Amino acid sequence: MELDPVRIVVTGHDERGRSGVSSDLMIPAADKPSAGTYVHFLWGTDTLPEYPNNGSRPELNSAFPPPGGIRFVETVIMPDEAMTDDGSEYTDGGIDGIQFPDGLAPGMHATASVDCCVVIDGEVCVELSDGTVVVLQRGDSLVQNGTAHKWFNRTSHPARLAVFVVGAVHNALPH
Repeated sequence: MELDPVRIVVTGHDERGRSGVSSDLMIPAADKPSAGTYVHFLWGTDTLPEYPNNGSRPELNSAFPPPGGIRFVETVIMPDEAMTDDGSEYTDGGIDGIQFPDGLAPGMHATASVDCCVVIDGEVCVELSDGTVVVLQRGDSLVQNGTAHKWFNRTSHPARLAVFVVGAVHNALPH
């Protein structure tokens, strides 16, 4: 499935320190969906920003930020029946920074990050490794603190989330 690109407008400062639009871009979804999840990598930095700056798009070294770095993404979680062609559940789509701890349910993963999520359209569920399932609907928010979790969408429509990811130190794989 191909998703429409997402627009991002970025501000910056000119040489006199005045604010203005630095860029107005359409960002395509990453070319490798992970477990029926598509990601638009909108913005990020691997270092602490300093202002004023011109707002140019930083070069990023990975999908997930290092400790203290940030990523701003839009995530689209497809309905479960659209996850894989063969009906199998979740697989690693190859996005760097995702860990799949042994002994947990398929698709259960963790990242070295704090993920602040807001559902902007649809309904999605997140399951935690203790078996808790939380249903999130449009307007609901979730702070994912480096815990093992998996996403699923039992509806017939894609769910869209805006996610602000802050890189963190992860000393041990969660259980």
